Amino acid sequence: MPPLPLRPLPAGTVFHRIHRLIHDPIFFGPPGPAPELRYDDPDGTYKVLYLARKLETAFGETLVRVPTITDILSTEVAARARSELKATRTLHLYPLDDAGLSAHGLTLADVVGDNYAKTWELSAYIYANTSADGISYTSRFNAGKCVALFDRAADTLDRTAVLGVQLTPELAADMGHRFGKSYVEP
Repeated sequence: MPPLPLRPLPAGTVFHRIHRLIHDPIFFGPPGPAPELRYDDPDGTYKVLYLARKLETAFGETLVRVPTITDILSTEVAARARSELKATRTLHLYPLDDAGLSAHGLTLADVVGDNYAKTWELSAYIYANTSADGISYTSRFNAGKCVALFDRAADTLDRTAVLGVQLTPELAADMGHRFGKSYVEP
């Protein structure tokens, strides 16, 4: 099957990240060769940076990872910061946020679960067979737009004034409430 046409995302687009304090805001992971997250390379050849178009989506993707857990622990929040990054040029993304899934014989259910075997395989296919800067996908927590940026596009991001800003308890409580979670001290 031929790859799908890439979709442009204009220069100047702002992305949100909630990341561990030990990592730079522009951190392509995983740290080791084994894949960990949804669109990581199964062979460890390339790395991926996960971005969200809205802060709320970044919060959900980072701190609401297990829907059955009702609490967001202050220790988890304290270990992270928020940053904003801006695209310095038009990004060309492979669409997996709509009918692009069907083109690969997949449904949304295939890519939002905890078994990442299919998404790792799909990411490797996209990386090897297209010139995509990354993948456009939908958050499984609030239907927000996300990007899994390949490391070959590392030079397409610029830092903004919002870098490594500590998440406040008030922000964490507000964001957690939006997902039906409670911010708690352990």
